[in-house]
This record gives sequence, C-alpha cells and structure tokens, in this order.
Amino acid sequence: MERIGNKVSYIRKPLAKYSFVSAGLAVFAYLAAAAAIVLSYHAQGNAPLSAAAFGFCSILTSVSSVVYGIFSFFEKEKNYLLAKICLVAAGIVAFFWLVVILIAF
Repeated sequence: MERIGNKVSYIRKPLAKYSFVSAGLAVFAYLAAAAAIVLSYHAQGNAPLSAAAFGFCSILTSVSSVVYGIFSFFEKEKNYLLAKICLVAAGIVAFFWLVVILIAF
C-alpha cells in the first residue's frame, strides 16, 4: 500500500525481473558452498580439487547474485523485496568465503 497525498494506492507492484536471477544465483551459491564443505569434511580436511572448484563457483555466483541484485534496483516501479533478501543472502555467502580465505593465510 502506497500513500499518495491523503490517498492510498492498492495496486501491487510486480517483483523486479533481475531479482529472480539474483535469487537463483544465491541458491546455487549456497548449494555449491555446502558441497565444498561436505567434500572437505568427508576428506577429513584434505579437500579434493572438486571441493575447491565448488568453492570457487560459489564465490563467483554469490558475487554475480549481488550484481544482479543491485541491477534490479534500477528497474522502475517494481517491488524490491526479493532483491533486498537476495543481496543479504549472497552477501553472507561472499563474506563467509572472504573469512575462509583470510583464515587460510
């Protein structure tokens, strides 16, 4: 509901199109991160090359999700709720990998 002066608009705005892309990328980033962690756990810390590949894919997709989330704010007259949620979710994954990389050094 949006207030226009002393009137109320009941027209629902559609979700931004790029926010759906951002949501899909964020979900894939979480799945790739989980796969990397599970592979590393089963190898008892000696992670195979596939775990590194999953981790790198997770980093790339989380950054891409953040970019698409930002692009969705440039769409006019849209609902940005999903874009905000995706920005936070992808930011958490990116921050997680940043911390993991900093701890490794």
